[in-house]
Amino acid sequence: MTNGAAPTIADAIEDFFENLRLSPRSKKTYRTAVTKFTEHLKERFDLDPETSPVTALSEDHVTDFVAALMPDDVRSPEEVSRMRTAQTNLAAVRKLYAYLVSYDLHPNLSTEKLRTRVAAMMPRFTPPPPDVQTSDLDRIVEYVRSLPHEVDPDKELRRLKLRAMILFLYRTGVRVSELCGLRRRDIQLADGTASIYRAKGGKSRTVLFDSETAEALVAYWAARGDSGRGVGAFPAFSGRDKVGVPGRAISPRTVEHIVAQLCVAAGVENPITPHSFRHGLATELVRRRVRESTVQTILGHASPTTTRIYVHKVAAEVAEEYQEAFGPYRRPLGA
Repeated sequence: MTNGAAPTIADAIEDFFENLRLSPRSKKTYRTAVTKFTEHLKERFDLDPETSPVTALSEDHVTDFVAALMPDDVRSPEEVSRMRTAQTNLAAVRKLYAYLVSYDLHPNLSTEKLRTRVAAMMPRFTPPPPDVQTSDLDRIVEYVRSLPHEVDPDKELRRLKLRAMILFLYRTGVRVSELCGLRRRDIQLADGTASIYRAKGGKSRTVLFDSETAEALVAYWAARGDSGRGVGAFPAFSGRDKVGVPGRAISPRTVEHIVAQLCVAAGVENPITPHSFRHGLATELVRRRVRESTVQTILGHASPTTTRIYVHKVAAEVAEEYQEAFGPYRRPLGA
């Protein structure tokens, strides 16, 4: 920007991402969404982000973008998927516009006007909960528990890592990025807690785990050969399975790959991801009558609305009461 001229749309976007404080994965998602928006500007409005000033943007550009993304209805799984994508893209673009307003890069934009217009366009939509069966998660847990002892030290280290990692995912409900960012010093074996720093939304929280998970962590770290000063800085879960070499922290992609492999090995046909264990924990907590506010705190949800979407036991309880009235459901022969 020279002589007080407004920056280009592209330059303003780069400034936005430089100042955006999100996890690498969330930032990548936002980058993809904003790129879709700039492509829409080119195709629909002949607005080149590289040459057009940021002041050329308007609220109408966003509403037109949202209209192009939204499905005609939200009934089928495909339409639900499109609606979720539209919401994600909209969240990124609204955050961009809020940045432009906050830093006086576009004095004529109104985030309030944008909010009102978008609200009028969006249908009332509550996304369905993830289709996760806790029985599938339990099956994976039982599989890693039953893995036989390995004679080779490195293979035994991997066995212990798998057990510790799956138990930790299921008992704490951490996101995969949070798991990968943990250091040993973040996990307190004395009271069964772990500190999650700068989680989603930049918020930190404390999660809990049980005695079995603690014992699995101790066995894994002992087999890894952790010792000496500075052990607290070692990654909680290593990417490499080599005794005496803690190495770098495991990556989200590696965790996803491991979970996919365990599904095959355990005979689980439904798609399971590391995030499935987070949903499974929420389901199990509600099933055990843990208060909704407590579930919200454990999962780190900013809003109780998110927790209500995430935990879908209401439908299960309705089914149980229905079957109490009319008898248990029996799958028909030949079905």
